[in-house]
Amino acid sequence: MRMTCCISLALALSTLSAGCGEEAAENGGRGATLPCYPPDAAVADGDPDALYAAVDIPRFDFRLHDETWAELQANALDEEYVEAEACYEESSLGLVGLRFKGGYGTLEMCFQEPQVLPCPKLSMKVRFDEYVDGKRFFRQKRLNFHSMIRDPTKLHERLGYDLYRDMGVVAPRSAWATLYVNGEPLGLFSMVEDVDGRFTENQFPEDPDGSLYEAAWPVTVDPGYYAEKITTNEEDATHDRFIAFAEELAATEGAERLAALSTRMDVEELHRYMAVDDAILNWDGITTFYVEEEGSAANHNYFVYEEPSSGRFRVVPWDLDNTLSVGSWRYFGPVPHWTETPDLCDEDIPVLDGRSHVRAPGCDVLFSALNQDLEGHRRAVRDLLDGPFREGRLEAQVDRYAELIRSSIAEDPRGPRPHTWAADVANLRRELSEMRSRMGGLLDGAARAQRGD
Repeated sequence: MRMTCCISLALALSTLSAGCGEEAAENGGRGATLPCYPPDAAVADGDPDALYAAVDIPRFDFRLHDETWAELQANALDEEYVEAEACYEESSLGLVGLRFKGGYGTLEMCFQEPQVLPCPKLSMKVRFDEYVDGKRFFRQKRLNFHSMIRDPTKLHERLGYDLYRDMGVVAPRSAWATLYVNGEPLGLFSMVEDVDGRFTENQFPEDPDGSLYEAAWPVTVDPGYYAEKITTNEEDATHDRFIAFAEELAATEGAERLAALSTRMDVEELHRYMAVDDAILNWDGITTFYVEEEGSAANHNYFVYEEPSSGRFRVVPWDLDNTLSVGSWRYFGPVPHWTETPDLCDEDIPVLDGRSHVRAPGCDVLFSALNQDLEGHRRAVRDLLDGPFREGRLEAQVDRYAELIRSSIAEDPRGPRPHTWAADVANLRRELSEMRSRMGGLLDGAARAQRGD
């Protein structure tokens, strides 16, 4: 049953846009907006690095018929695009597709009882070529605006993705933006690069045309599983390499399983990925295998790219709003670390105060292969602690990014109060030391395990 509070939110926003008086009527029923000047041709082929590295917060305006805006919000779960006129920094982007987006925690929960007002804002997605073939924005076909409702600091995605890239792991670029619909402010959002064909062209320029999968793991030989997960090359892909990967892992153990993993993935890169994943307390990422209703378990919040020439697989992180929070991570305290294999692998472990159950990640075939190389794990953790995660460096990034978004936080009608946000940022800054200490403990534990202590 859809939640009445979110329908009320939709109606309230519709009323705001419709309540612009004669100016709205003169615009054919549209709400009042700031002027949107002729298009800037340069933004279509602009450098994406310049967009995400900007030293200010860009503004995006979307103009919809009031009825369309109300219907879009009331049917947010459908995640279907509607027509919208878009502006970027007062330059017209013309007609685009606009919709809401999100997973269970950022969209579906907003329409479930008995929670009360869990979602002050919803994430949105723009598709620039939905109605005009070939249209691009800074060479991108799509752009994500994440609501950050699970992140009190509004810094997690930028900090997390930066850390992955600093460790040589391919990851989306991100920044921030403010959104307006029919002249009414929706507030501050995280602006995140879409992981799609344009992303693979940019990140894998020498091997750009491979298959991209969302949350696919080498756990089955069923091609239908991979067909449901693929997001590029949908019509041509056979999934043979993914199936062979799953077969090889299932048929081996111990050192032989590590060797099988090494033929399909760059193990050193995977260790660097896991070092960052551990450091940012990514309890909702690839190590968390949620138990599903039929009894199986699956992880999420990542992409896998299959390089066409080498046949190797690369993991790309996604959805980091739940990271960098010691308090949230403690809800997963009973779960063994991925380098540990418990005696009972079929045990359902309660997490989130019993609201969900997971399986130990060390029982997974891929992680059981990776934990055969504990020295590689230790090297990656040391490199992280001596480099991007060293004392003082991340604190300086927190200070710099917080200053960048401070005024936008103060102006956000659906965001945290400035003093509350400032306290949460200060708390994150303090908790970075605890996160480093935890990583040091993992480093010592890996050393003891390698010695057989």
